[in-house]
Amino acid sequence: MSKEPLSPKSFKPRFFSVPTLIGSFVGVILLIFMFWRFLEINWFEVSKNFKSVNLQFFFLSIISYYISFIFRGLRWKLICKSSIKNITSPNILTFSGIILMGWFINSIAFMRLGDIYRGWLLSKEIKKTSFSILIGTIIAERVQDIILIIFIIIFTILYLQSSGAFEIPIRFLYLSILSLIFIILGIILLNKTGKYFENILPVKISTFYTKLYKSILNSFSIKQFPYQLCLGVIGWILEMLRFYFVAESINIDLSIWIIILATVSSAILSTIPTPGGFGFLEGGMTALLILFGISDTSAVSLVAIDRIISWLSVILFGGLLFTFWHIIRKPFNLNKKY
Repeated sequence: MSKEPLSPKSFKPRFFSVPTLIGSFVGVILLIFMFWRFLEINWFEVSKNFKSVNLQFFFLSIISYYISFIFRGLRWKLICKSSIKNITSPNILTFSGIILMGWFINSIAFMRLGDIYRGWLLSKEIKKTSFSILIGTIIAERVQDIILIIFIIIFTILYLQSSGAFEIPIRFLYLSILSLIFIILGIILLNKTGKYFENILPVKISTFYTKLYKSILNSFSIKQFPYQLCLGVIGWILEMLRFYFVAESINIDLSIWIIILATVSSAILSTIPTPGGFGFLEGGMTALLILFGISDTSAVSLVAIDRIISWLSVILFGGLLFTFWHIIRKPFNLNKKY
């Protein structure tokens, strides 16, 4: 067994670490407090909603969700090609599978260890490629997602404000625009100051930092960036379809704007460093849907069924892939390019 610090064996104690258990406990307490103090839930109706789920829409939700991993994998492959010159990269399914396994680890561990795992595992698939360079591609991928999320929020708020469909405080629009400006300035600042920090940092840190910041900047290739953004947009549309099909499966009628904001909010809340955003995501999503006029019982039903797909199924399928990848796949060469 490998003795590397990021080997699969080394992740086991982190899954069951004190921070992970504390994070899960806090999530449970948060949900109990929310249900007890703020919500009026008819649990019999919630049970009826589960029993009456339209399986056709439910499976369409699963399919749309997992197809999104293919587009995310293709985007990551393009980002790597922009960042690493003359790369012999694995196939799209390898990239997609690594993303799924990374999400699996994020779903069961504290502090989003899955992102570190993704960089480590891809460094094993792409020979002679530095871990720090691949972490740079993941940061660039995250930055692209944040940019897309901000644009989605801005356009949604502008539409809702102009149509009068729902009154959203204007400060959220200003905050979104300000966040976008900060990201753009951050990329420019990284470009301008990268060389300076490269020269003043200690040698070991400087080597890591140099590879990291150059990887991030190279990922934003003018030629490839539009394609990467388009793939990101497709990925988000598929995530929105997931939420739409879940709502349809229990016959809840949602406007497209609620679906968009709910999907984006779910992604933001999932970054909270509890396993899969547990507790905070469920509470935040339920509160948001109630704010948009959905009944307490319907909101809880919708969020619970959506989390079966976006969290529990990732633990199931991602865990199976993780086991296959590190135990069964080892003797075979499944990394043929196409």
